[in-house]
Amino acid sequence: MKLKKLNPTRTLYALGAFALIGLLAMLVMKTRAVDFEAHNQIIGTLRELKQVDAEWNVEVLRAKTGLATNYDRVASPLPLVTSLETALRGQTGVFWEDRAASKARLIPLLDAYKQAMDQKIAAIESFKSQNAILRNSSRFLPIAATDLVEATRAGAIHAEHKLQIEQALYHLLANTMTYSMAPDQPLRERVSEGTQTIRQLTVDVPSEVQQRAVTLVAHVGKVLQQQESGTKLLAELAALPTAKAIDELSDAHSQEHEKLLTEQQAYRQALIGYSAFLLLLLGIAAWRLFKDYKLLNRTNSALHKTNLELKESQVHLVQAEKMSALGQMVAGIAHEINTPLAYVKGTFSVIKEQLMPMQTLLARSYQFTQQMREAKHDKAALNLQLRDVEKSAKSLVEEGVMQEMAGLLKDGIHGIEQISEIVLNLKNFSRLDRAKIAEFSVQAGLDSTLLLARNLLKGKVEIRKEYGDVPPITGSPSQINQVFLNIITNAAHAMPERAQTNVITLRTALHDDQTVCIEIQDNGSGIPKDVLPKIFDPFFTTKPIGQGTGMGLSISFKIIQEHGGKILVDTEPEIGTIFTILLPIKPFETAAVESVDSELLVAA
Repeated sequence: MKLKKLNPTRTLYALGAFALIGLLAMLVMKTRAVDFEAHNQIIGTLRELKQVDAEWNVEVLRAKTGLATNYDRVASPLPLVTSLETALRGQTGVFWEDRAASKARLIPLLDAYKQAMDQKIAAIESFKSQNAILRNSSRFLPIAATDLVEATRAGAIHAEHKLQIEQALYHLLANTMTYSMAPDQPLRERVSEGTQTIRQLTVDVPSEVQQRAVTLVAHVGKVLQQQESGTKLLAELAALPTAKAIDELSDAHSQEHEKLLTEQQAYRQALIGYSAFLLLLLGIAAWRLFKDYKLLNRTNSALHKTNLELKESQVHLVQAEKMSALGQMVAGIAHEINTPLAYVKGTFSVIKEQLMPMQTLLARSYQFTQQMREAKHDKAALNLQLRDVEKSAKSLVEEGVMQEMAGLLKDGIHGIEQISEIVLNLKNFSRLDRAKIAEFSVQAGLDSTLLLARNLLKGKVEIRKEYGDVPPITGSPSQINQVFLNIITNAAHAMPERAQTNVITLRTALHDDQTVCIEIQDNGSGIPKDVLPKIFDPFFTTKPIGQGTGMGLSISFKIIQEHGGKILVDTEPEIGTIFTILLPIKPFETAAVESVDSELLVAA
């Protein structure tokens, strides 16, 4: 299949239109509304995270100072912090999905926050363990002190020594409990001095007292150790930048959002300018289209006028072809008319001669009736006149004058009918018949055509009819008869002079339920293979110059085509040719029927 060559100008215009549309779509996408609700959700999540983080710090301090009786409030924020961090990461990914630069800045900040929060969670877990040990040791100190006092009082110790041990123990217990609630370095030193004093005072005491003293001192040491460890953990927790990471995330989101709004505003201004440019282009295009439309209207008017002139030329061309065909048969038609006309003339001459005896009988009969009306009449003269009337009447009867005149009149009328039929067929064939559609019999059309071509065929061609039972068809009788005449005339011209009988066979039959088939077959010389493809071309003819227009078969093909039919040709050199005409019984569409002639023969 041959590819159609692309028009470079049209391709350029198409590419330009696609580029303009693409740029407009890009600007519209860039200026689409910012999802403020989604951004507010991110900021709200960050604020909630910061609030939870601050409250968490407070709960840790409460646990440290002993204001919190359990660790549930220290551990309870952990699931909420995890869910908020997950939500924040998802919201950030969705909101900044189309902006890689913003996303690249925010994701590391999220990771930094996650790392700091993981460290804080680990530190809080350590704090919980450390503070639990501290609280346990702090709660056991009063018990250990009571045990030591009871052992001291029960032991074999000097009363003054007992008093020193109890006083030192009370001071140590008070300082240690105070230190566990509010640690500071001077107080820690006093606790260390107190433990040293207890050790010194319990050196030379019973073993049970010494054992109680060692236990007490061990718990005091544990309190000091856990308190110091707790202080370090609190310092680490205070140093962890979770709040700072949340603030940095909030600031980064706000800055990126502000950049987004600024960029959107810039694109909106660009879109306004670009829209104005496009409107200007559309205005120019509309003006061009208006001018082209006016030019197109003028061109259409000129084309319509030219088309009407062309169709009118077709009318005259078809009519000229008809007259050309008639011109070739004028002599034969004149002869066909002259023969019955001469016969009628001779008939009237004989009738004129036969009228003389009739006039004589009429005159004698009139004289006889006049004498019979007279009052007195001569019988001898009356008898003589009666014999004359009888003689004239007898002569007419015996000679059969009346029968002969009736026969002559009948023959004369037949001759006149022949002349009338020839003239009528000639008139029907030659008239223009614009857009005249009717039902007619193709067999009657063939017979009428044969009558016109009788002089061409008589004595040269034998006509054989093989008519089948076919219904009338709808069409233009004059045009279809012209097709029959063109093909029959060409067939007659294709008959060579030879001893063999030249035969044209006419057949009619039903091709199918909707189509009539007409075949015109001759046993002439056939159509050469190099000529066959050209027979329907306008102005193509194999006849000598002046003997053919070359339009007969071309017009025939056009007429049958306008009737919704086909012309098929089957030929064999030196054997003959069959022209097969297929015509629909009823037009396929009413509009098509009404326009069969108007398409070919449009009125001027």
